[in-house]
Amino acid sequence: MNKEVIRESVRGLVEFILKSGSIDSRFSTSKRAVEGIRAHQKLQKSNEEIFDKYEREVYLSNEFELEDFILKIDGRADGIIYEESKVIIEEIKSTYRPLLEIDDSNELHWAQAKVYGYIYSVQNKLDSIEIQLSYYQLESNEVKSFRRNYTIQELNDFLNEIIQGYEKYVVLSVNHRENRNRSIKKLQFPFKSYREGQLKLARAVYGTMRDGKLLFAQAPTGIGKTISTIFPSIKSVGEGIKEKIFYLTAKTVNSQVAENTLNILREEGLKFRSITLTAKQKVCLNDKVSCNPDECKYAVDYYDKSKDVIYSLLKECGNIDRELILKLAKENEICPFELSLDMINWCDGVICDYNYIFDRRVGLKRVVEDMGDEIALLIDEGHNLVDRGRSMYSATLNKSKFLEMRRELKGKVPNLYNVVNKINAYFVTVRRECESREQNSYYEKEAPKELYKYLRIFIGESEELLVKLKGEPYYDELLDLYFDINKFVGVSEYYGDEYVTYVENDYNEVSITLFCINPADKIKAITDKIKGTVIFSATLSPIDYYIELLGGNEDSYRLRLKSPFDSSKFDANVHPANTRFRFREKTIKDIEDKIREFLQERKGNSLIFFPSYDYLDMFIKNINKEFDGYKMLVQEREMNEEDKERFISEFRENNNMVGFAVLGGIFSEGIDLPGDMLIGTVVVGVGYPQISIEREIIKDYFEGKGYDYAYIYPGINKVLQAVGRVIRTEEDEGKALLVDDRYLTSKYKSLLPREWDIN
Repeated sequence: MNKEVIRESVRGLVEFILKSGSIDSRFSTSKRAVEGIRAHQKLQKSNEEIFDKYEREVYLSNEFELEDFILKIDGRADGIIYEESKVIIEEIKSTYRPLLEIDDSNELHWAQAKVYGYIYSVQNKLDSIEIQLSYYQLESNEVKSFRRNYTIQELNDFLNEIIQGYEKYVVLSVNHRENRNRSIKKLQFPFKSYREGQLKLARAVYGTMRDGKLLFAQAPTGIGKTISTIFPSIKSVGEGIKEKIFYLTAKTVNSQVAENTLNILREEGLKFRSITLTAKQKVCLNDKVSCNPDECKYAVDYYDKSKDVIYSLLKECGNIDRELILKLAKENEICPFELSLDMINWCDGVICDYNYIFDRRVGLKRVVEDMGDEIALLIDEGHNLVDRGRSMYSATLNKSKFLEMRRELKGKVPNLYNVVNKINAYFVTVRRECESREQNSYYEKEAPKELYKYLRIFIGESEELLVKLKGEPYYDELLDLYFDINKFVGVSEYYGDEYVTYVENDYNEVSITLFCINPADKIKAITDKIKGTVIFSATLSPIDYYIELLGGNEDSYRLRLKSPFDSSKFDANVHPANTRFRFREKTIKDIEDKIREFLQERKGNSLIFFPSYDYLDMFIKNINKEFDGYKMLVQEREMNEEDKERFISEFRENNNMVGFAVLGGIFSEGIDLPGDMLIGTVVVGVGYPQISIEREIIKDYFEGKGYDYAYIYPGINKVLQAVGRVIRTEEDEGKALLVDDRYLTSKYKSLLPREWDIN
């Protein structure tokens, strides 16, 4: 039987086994990484001049046959020096520590070079080899080197010890993969039959993974999109087409649906280890998020304590959910967030937010870079990725933060105070520009290059201070401002034709935003690396709009499925009231009467959506009497998770509830109320987004298509999502009322599902 080949980088292998100590995420300068790279390059260039023969960044790999698998390790040695008859493998480390304080006792620093030394010695039949560990002092540009001579036997013993430590983890992983693949081959679709369209979607998803393509799929609510995307993706894993599934969601409730779907398949015999990633702030067990051993006991000795926990989790072949992670983290006093991240490499499926793949600041870059073609990427509710993409690749700075920081720094930190003063003065200049134009906002295509200059000076000045000023009363505000500026400068590197800079002047606040109008190229840069991506939603319509804004092209696969439901069980009607702003007071009584009529036609639970809180408030204040036979619930402007759950629970547990909510808010998308939990929906208005500078920029940018792209398509998407709350299963029956005369125009009729049969 052919043994499975497991690939691991030299760095990954060494760090996993030998890394010890605590998590320490206290501030260190971002220059450190850049300067470290430059230090490597400087020393490598110097070595090329000093030695007759020197090679930099030498790729080395070797396979090691173990009892249960073949381990292939590879990587790039920093340098190889050829000195007369000697061969020296060099490892370069950069440091700010004085060289007098540095000795050769850090065995982790020697470890990678020793592995490379072993591989080189075996492949070149050497009995011994020298290893050189060189420390480059970043401030003085001086170098301190240590050399050791190792026999091939010594290096063999060292590497065997590391591999033996690693082997027990991989044995569990290899055995799991064998069981997983066997279970996948036997796995059947978990329901008696496919709904109409399900098989077509499943086949399209499998073909997308097989061909390494990008699929845009519009699949109506209730078709069973989650199982129809996860099931064929798992089949592609069993066939060796893919190795890991990433299921991306925009909301927690969708994560739970994905978890439940995998659990259904496990009940059918599937052996599949999955993990759901939860934001650090939501799983942190400390009083505050402070990832260092002085302030968090869960950071102390994390790298020593976590290895046994990881090993125990590798014996699990099911769902590693938030509760399990928190339980193990508490029992072992380790960070739950870091444990989740460490488990990604060992899991078959990862359920997480969009940002883990697409956001350059928090994304799992090594996953995308190292194993992109091995990933099946499923993007749930893909219509959300347009605005989320814009947000991830945009950045804003506010004048108030600089004004406050100027007050704090005055007389204390002169250099930083001066640059903050200049940045604040820049904000004053753009505010005056707004005033001279007699507008609250304006935008321009040019980047704010003068501002960039001051921001980069701020970064340089503050980085050194942030290491030293811990404990100052303004430290947290300075750190927060530093990260805001870092994001702004980071986004500036993307700035191109798809960007504008806009300024808003709102009373005492002035903001400057680098706004990404079209995130398509940024999203495409990721999906091009991941060979096999499905973007799906019930409301991916019109599909050409989403293909254009989410990085698709003429080669992208596309699929539009009909609703599987009997249209006679769903009654959709239009009441042609005028809901435009200046007519709202005149038509509010007529709309109230129509809603009362709608509720009396068939008693049950209904949701009534208004386009804004102001409109909703106006409606509620104008109601003269209760709705006969109904208990009323009204969405508040500020609702936490408990408030939201109480609102939804009323619909799950009671009958004849009428909820008044805001279109596009927390109750119009992502909630699941099947059967009698929800039998009716009223949508007042066409979902038209509030006019804003960003919407106007989008309108101008896309020219002839701009009005549709800025207002009509995002609005109708909210409407479709809200109405989609009614029909969730094949047995559901329901009704919807669309309140606006625009629904009877040809433009809007063409955007509504044909099966609604709006006349």
